[in-house]
Amino acid sequence: MANLHRFDLNLLVALDMLLTERSVTRAADRLCVTQPSLSGSLQRLREHFNDPLMLRFGREMELTSRARALIGPVRSALLQIDNALEARAQFEPSTSEQTFRIAMSDYCVHLFLPLVIRRISAEAPGVRVVVENISASSVGRLEGGEIDLIITVDLRLFGRDGRDAELRSQRLFEDDVVCVVAADHPVGDQMTPDDYCRYPHALRHFGSNVRNVEDADIERHGITIKDKVTIPTFTGLLALLPGTNLIATVPKRLAISMAKTLDVRILEVPIKLPTIQEATFWHRRNDDDPGQRWLRDLLKEVGATLE
Repeated sequence: MANLHRFDLNLLVALDMLLTERSVTRAADRLCVTQPSLSGSLQRLREHFNDPLMLRFGREMELTSRARALIGPVRSALLQIDNALEARAQFEPSTSEQTFRIAMSDYCVHLFLPLVIRRISAEAPGVRVVVENISASSVGRLEGGEIDLIITVDLRLFGRDGRDAELRSQRLFEDDVVCVVAADHPVGDQMTPDDYCRYPHALRHFGSNVRNVEDADIERHGITIKDKVTIPTFTGLLALLPGTNLIATVPKRLAISMAKTLDVRILEVPIKLPTIQEATFWHRRNDDDPGQRWLRDLLKEVGATLE
């Protein structure tokens, strides 16, 4: 706090946009200021931090290590200032027009989201929900305040071991995993471990550096499976199966729901895999946000109905 009176807090907004865009031109456009004005702000920031912050390499600007270290703290500070200025002490579902941004898999979109939207439509007709597919960038977007919640199984699948002291979680519901094959697949009614290894698999891929919980557990058994195709959705895996000898390992509730309209069979997984435990994750700065507390409680109640 000793140097706060000598620092122009307006520079935090400029710094946040520069760190996001990595371009003076694009940042100036988004802030609706002139490029010379923002260049002046960048020079003042460089002097304050005694660091160039952004360096040009060819046609692109790259952040220095000091600048990269500032991304999270600067965004967090701005969000806390914004929350303090808005002073949202109350949240009234029936009249609120708040927008919530949530990242989740297509499995949750198919199984869980319809139940959530029905509750929200009945209790908070003005509330808006924006859902994005969960990906390798989701945890960073949650930390940066770009999304409000993540619904997923385990953040360790994102390589986040021991680095999430700022994040909170709340259990939602459990599900088992099953194997799904085409109705005319040559495997019998009881799949063996040899069958599981012999035939090719269709896998759900979240993106680089992100694991599927099923894949991680399969590897713990020392089993190597043959992946024939990887796609970005669970629902797409099941649609691929008819007419092939592929195996898909997917959540049981999703398999039961989609098997009604597909020519497929559901089989037990021939190796011991733990249950899926879906949970809500949020940043601790929103622990006491009344809107988010309402939404988290609603999600927990809806999840309980699936149990």
